[in-house]
Amino acid sequence: MSDPLQLTVLALVEAQGEDGVTMGKIVDRLVSDGANEREVELAIWRLIQRRRLTPNGFICRKVRKPSQGAETRTYEFVLIPWSPALDAQLELDLSGTSAANR
Repeated sequence: MSDPLQLTVLALVEAQGEDGVTMGKIVDRLVSDGANEREVELAIWRLIQRRRLTPNGFICRKVRKPSQGAETRTYEFVLIPWSPALDAQLELDLSGTSAANR
């Protein structure tokens, strides 16, 4: 991989290990370092597509707008480095038969 932005994203996620890091924190960190927001987001999605990052949960935040007096929930992925074991858990048996019935 020769994309320096993707390498930087991977390094940030790997530094967090199994605890993971939210997609928003990665974007905020790299934007504060001068990166383009859209390019960082695309780099993260490309890494997920290439199976270099794995979504491993999410964070729910409640956002309250004072003018509306209502709360809105937002959800954000927690990303960890990809691993074959975690990837295998995503395989679904779509045949309609479970392993116990085989």
